[in-house]
Amino acid sequence: MVTLHLETSAFNILLWYRVSSLLLPAQKCTRQESDSLGNGTSHYTKCRKTFDVICKKNMERIISGLGQSNISDKVIEDTERLCRDKLQEGCRALQTGDLDTAEQHFAAALKSVHVKDSKADLHKRETEPLHMLGHVYLKKGLLSRDGEDFTKAAALCNAALVRSRTDEINETIQEITQSFVKHVLNVDLTGDTSEVEKHKFSLNADRDYVEEELMRIEQHIDPYSIDDGDPKIREVEESRAEATKQLLHAIVGQRRKFLADLVDECIEVMGPLPCKYAMMGLGSQATGLVTPYSDLEFAILVEEETENNVKYFRNLTHYLHLKVINLGETILPAMAIKSLNDFCSEDPLDNWYYDSVTPRGFSFDGAMPNACKTPLGRGKTFELIHTPSNMVKLVEENLTSDLKKDYHLASVLGNVSLIKGEQTLIEEYTATWTQRLQGNDGILSYIIARIILNDNAQTFERQVPTAKLLDVKKEMYRFSSLAVLCWALVHNIQPTTIWETIDKLYENDVINSENAHHLKVLVSISAELRLRTYMCNGGQAENMSALSSTFTDIDDERTLKKIFHFSNTKQLLRYYYTAIPLKNSMSRISNNHSAMENSTTLFDDSLRTKAEVYKSVCDYKQMKTCSEQELQNKISEHGEGTAHPDIAEALNNVGMAWGDIGDTRHAVAYLEQSQQMFQCIYGEGTAHPDIVSSLTNLGVALTKHNDHISAVRYFEQALKMTQSIYGEGTSHPDIANSLNNLSCAWSTLGDHRKAVSYSEQALQMRQTIHDAAHPDIASSLSNMGNAWNELGDYRKAVSFYEQSLQMRWSIYGVSSVHPDIADSLNNLGATFSNLGDYRKSIIYLEQSLRMKQSIHGENTAHPKIATALSSMASVFDDLGDHTNAVSYHEQSLHMMRNIYGEGTAHDDIANSLNNLGNTWMNLDDHNMAISYLEQSLKMRQVLFGESTAHPGIAASLNNLGIAWRHLGENRKAAGYQEHALQMMQTLYGRNSAHPSISKALGNLGRIYNDLGDHKKAISYFEKAMLIKQVMIGETTAHPDLAVALDNLGDACSDLGDYKRAASYHERALQMKWDVYGKKTTNADIAASLCNLGAALNECEENENSISYLEQALQMMQNIYGESPGHPDIATALNNLGNAYSGLGDYSMAIVYHDQSLQMRRGVYGTGIAHPDIAVSLNNLGNAIGKLGDHETAVSYLEQSLQIMRTVHNKSNVHPQVAALLYNLGSACNDLGDHKKAVIYYEESLQMSQSIHGEGNVHPDIAKSLHGLSKTWCEIGDHRKAVIYGEQSLQMKREIYGEITAHPGIAASLNDLGNYYHAINDLTNAVMYHEQSLQMKRRIYGEGTQDLDIAASLDNLGNAFLILGDGQNAISNYEQSLQMRRIIHGEDHVQPDIAASLYNVGNACRSLHEYKKAVSYYEQSLEVAQAIYGEATAHPFIIGILCNLSKAWRGLGDDVKATSYHEQSLQIKQGSSDGDACILS
Repeated sequence: MVTLHLETSAFNILLWYRVSSLLLPAQKCTRQESDSLGNGTSHYTKCRKTFDVICKKNMERIISGLGQSNISDKVIEDTERLCRDKLQEGCRALQTGDLDTAEQHFAAALKSVHVKDSKADLHKRETEPLHMLGHVYLKKGLLSRDGEDFTKAAALCNAALVRSRTDEINETIQEITQSFVKHVLNVDLTGDTSEVEKHKFSLNADRDYVEEELMRIEQHIDPYSIDDGDPKIREVEESRAEATKQLLHAIVGQRRKFLADLVDECIEVMGPLPCKYAMMGLGSQATGLVTPYSDLEFAILVEEETENNVKYFRNLTHYLHLKVINLGETILPAMAIKSLNDFCSEDPLDNWYYDSVTPRGFSFDGAMPNACKTPLGRGKTFELIHTPSNMVKLVEENLTSDLKKDYHLASVLGNVSLIKGEQTLIEEYTATWTQRLQGNDGILSYIIARIILNDNAQTFERQVPTAKLLDVKKEMYRFSSLAVLCWALVHNIQPTTIWETIDKLYENDVINSENAHHLKVLVSISAELRLRTYMCNGGQAENMSALSSTFTDIDDERTLKKIFHFSNTKQLLRYYYTAIPLKNSMSRISNNHSAMENSTTLFDDSLRTKAEVYKSVCDYKQMKTCSEQELQNKISEHGEGTAHPDIAEALNNVGMAWGDIGDTRHAVAYLEQSQQMFQCIYGEGTAHPDIVSSLTNLGVALTKHNDHISAVRYFEQALKMTQSIYGEGTSHPDIANSLNNLSCAWSTLGDHRKAVSYSEQALQMRQTIHDAAHPDIASSLSNMGNAWNELGDYRKAVSFYEQSLQMRWSIYGVSSVHPDIADSLNNLGATFSNLGDYRKSIIYLEQSLRMKQSIHGENTAHPKIATALSSMASVFDDLGDHTNAVSYHEQSLHMMRNIYGEGTAHDDIANSLNNLGNTWMNLDDHNMAISYLEQSLKMRQVLFGESTAHPGIAASLNNLGIAWRHLGENRKAAGYQEHALQMMQTLYGRNSAHPSISKALGNLGRIYNDLGDHKKAISYFEKAMLIKQVMIGETTAHPDLAVALDNLGDACSDLGDYKRAASYHERALQMKWDVYGKKTTNADIAASLCNLGAALNECEENENSISYLEQALQMMQNIYGESPGHPDIATALNNLGNAYSGLGDYSMAIVYHDQSLQMRRGVYGTGIAHPDIAVSLNNLGNAIGKLGDHETAVSYLEQSLQIMRTVHNKSNVHPQVAALLYNLGSACNDLGDHKKAVIYYEESLQMSQSIHGEGNVHPDIAKSLHGLSKTWCEIGDHRKAVIYGEQSLQMKREIYGEITAHPGIAASLNDLGNYYHAINDLTNAVMYHEQSLQMKRRIYGEGTQDLDIAASLDNLGNAFLILGDGQNAISNYEQSLQMRRIIHGEDHVQPDIAASLYNVGNACRSLHEYKKAVSYYEQSLEVAQAIYGEATAHPFIIGILCNLSKAWRGLGDDVKATSYHEQSLQIKQGSSDGDACILS
């Protein structure tokens, strides 16, 4: 026992007062206990077991109650009392100087309140025990003068600080550093010299840089957006790998500098170095794969290994460790404090502390087993401070004497790099080690490789990808880096950075160039994903999930792990394409085959691999596609009628894929074929694992298909066969699976006691097989809950469900999207409803529903989604919220019909109909209730023998679809219409020409057009028109055909294909004239006139547009009357306003838009949120903005946006909302609020991408990108402007055609020219301006005089002028000047003419043609003064006068030069602007 007598008792008195004042209620009891515990450690050890049990039970009770609101107050009181008692005893021991006893008591206090992964307020209770333990180690350090005690003290206090930031803890941390310097380094140091905040700032700045670079790489080097088979992939993959390599190289440099600065600070305090040294980086620092959060692994080489030298560098390491600890990212287990984490003890209770609060980031390599890769080593052993030759000897001794141990210095010190110090020492060490390594034909190198392979055998095993959380460090990063390391060592190649090592493998003909490429891609992906995971999780949290993330608001304090959700499936596929064959190759090395077959390629993009990966990310559709292709390949390989295991397995995989999608009919069909083929192969009565698997899978599919009796039969066969194979009393996963499946089947059949019996057997067997959390155990727990739920013991059911959910969270991640988690949430929700806790029930069920929709697709029909919808409805019914109940029941019914077939009678459908009837009765709409209940009755009659598709059902579905569409419920409407169409095609034939089918197709087209899916709408409209043409005749004029043409025109217009839209509307108008007569006043004709006028306006045929629109307006006013108004008249007024805007007559546009707005408010109501009112406000705002009143414009646009969001629901995306966001961006730009403009444009871009697909092209997306480019140009970030501008241009070319002359493309080319000009890339500027000019001439006509063309000529002139090509500049300027004079008139006073004259003058002056320059400047001055006033202090006039002065000086006339210069100075007094060229 260590006793410390303090020089003063002031600290003890303060300590005792502070703690005892908090803990007085338990003081008496504590003293009695103190007498016995203070006698010695042996009694403490004896009592500890009991204490551990008490702590464990209390913490388990707290943990189990975290999800409930009724945590027992008594449990918390007991825990806090225990903590108070131990704190008091610790303080008494500390007061007497009994540091070991004090540590025991403070550790016991900490253990009493320690909860792994709990919520923050529970962690806060650890603060006081941690702080007091810090004081213990501070006192130990004062006594021992050992730097290790001070670092432990600092780590404990920093851990306390993370949990509760107080000045007192900060003061203790400062005291620890000062005491270390004084008592260990023997240096007097006053004040705070730690500079912790400066170091943290530097560290965070480095991390911010990495974050930005990762984003840049992701956005600009994306091989995963390129189609498979595209030859560009390899080049882009190489670029991505190189970019990742360069980023990692930069991180290595960042860390080297950061560490060097810290070391310099230490040396400045410690005094001069005693000898030359080298700080030698190990691990990822040496391989070039380090992250900003990686542990610091290093050793120290010294020139001379004397006792004083070693002591100096040992203390330097401790001092550096203190500085690193004070950054606040060192977890306590890394310090190996024995009272918390005794890694040497065989008793697991001695290693109990888990630090989930301290961020795990930049810290020394931990003192855990297999770690300690620092100069301090493991205390007295493996200290890594040596001369180069002694360090090599240490490695050799370790290698030969400790082959059976898991800690091998050869694998640690075999690859090093310089952090700080003398490079010559590194080179001496490396040369010596390489010589030893490569001697004796590389036998030592081979032994090290074998050791690494043996130590990491599991890492090199081929494992099927699953949906479980990935440990990105162990499973991806470590595998790829160790594989390269081992391969190099086997071939006697000294590893350096991983990139250089791969190059060496290639240079030494170990691998070919193709495999070198694949290895670099693999390494770059694994390193990038590890880096992204750390950056996302803010530390060394290695959990990565390939599943999409969903927010969970259930008990969010239970979040166990930080998880990086990584959604790029193609990148994951690319990783496995090389990882799988590489693991196969590594197995050859493990089996003593050092060489790889020359024909082996480290690339396997087989269908099997793809299917496995797609299944792991729950992309079941892609999985099915791959499985089906694989099946066809196997049939082609082995023959159509051949019974072969490969074909049987492929059939099984396709069946499983169909089952995952929810199509149980197809699943059963394929699985039956698979099962029959396996029996044919192995023999009817043979017990074989393949047959067991096929029986089991078929049973599961039949269960989902509601054929439970058949399912039981197959499960019983599987159970009997597995027991025959493995032994009846044996615990085996296959036997447990059969028991578990039988439990499910019997539960569904109603024999719940039998179900409980099978579940208990399965659970017990699985717990015997698996010693940790496992999906199979979670499944058995869930089935136990199901059985008890059916038996009516809901609390027992909840208990099992919660255990299952907790286990699934621990396996897959709390925030991960996974079917098993969704099932657990659903089960808990349903059971809480049975218990009457409806609020909690709704929370769980909503989470389950959202997760299932995320897994299977929001609009995909899947049994589990339908069940979740039905469960939600039932709970809302119980709550009395019958409107919500109706909504969920209807969605469930809709989905059930999708799954089982519209004409199929099924219990689930009948139940849904029945439930809807009940809910409508709750709403007092008895007619509706009768309607649903009758349908339920009829379906039950069908179950007894009546089952036919009927036109009446189809008609009802069709009419429901129309009704829902008018209510704005387009997705529900689409569902009803699709059902109706399916039934009609069943009745009349899929390819039959029938009016009902045509109408259903047309209705579907309208729905998808409203949804913004215009391509799908066009597809439906075209099918509808084709049917009508077959029925009516292709050349016959008929109103239905005209309607079909108008529908197509609307969809094309919404798609941005205005010329095609105008063509359809023109054909529709002509057909209506043919039907009704050209001079007839008819609403259909008026509608076509309006449609055609709007389309022509979009085509910029403004005069034609106005003509048609005025005809439409006149016709509508004749039909409906001019007052009080009609929606169609308001539309015509709106369209006329748009047409006048196109002509540039904004005053007239405002008149029409205002009339339209007032009429719409009159029709719909002033305070009503209606999309038509929003449209008028939008258009009115745009027109007002064009006249310069930008504030009013923004006001109108904001009103419009608010209405449109109300109409489409705030969270919903819609093309109209996206368009308004874009317009607001433009208006804010015009107002000069560019930052706000960026926000609006980005929202518009994101929404358009969400609507049309992020990888798809669409005019709305291109428009938003263009808007962003212009705004970033206004802000002055021209490089960002270029990026967005290029993206917009590329998309426009894809939309309109690469060589199409389109105003939008020309505008993008022109703007890009300006952006490149701004960044001084004049070559690109000229190129884009020339392309823009050529395109504008094609658009407007080669000889046409147009201001747009003139602007391009000026821009070209500007670029040539800066390039120094004055002749070309003059040529373009003069053409622009001539064109402007023709347009405006020779003597017309216009600013752009003055600018053109000025530009020509500048070009002449650049060629030293000063007389011409003077002439053009004087003409420009005359026009400018006429415009702005002769004495006006206008920047343009000042610029002209300055340049006139320069031109006269060039002619040698100093008098005139001085005169113009003085004039400019006189005018300039009213302006701060100087000599600047005015650009068009």
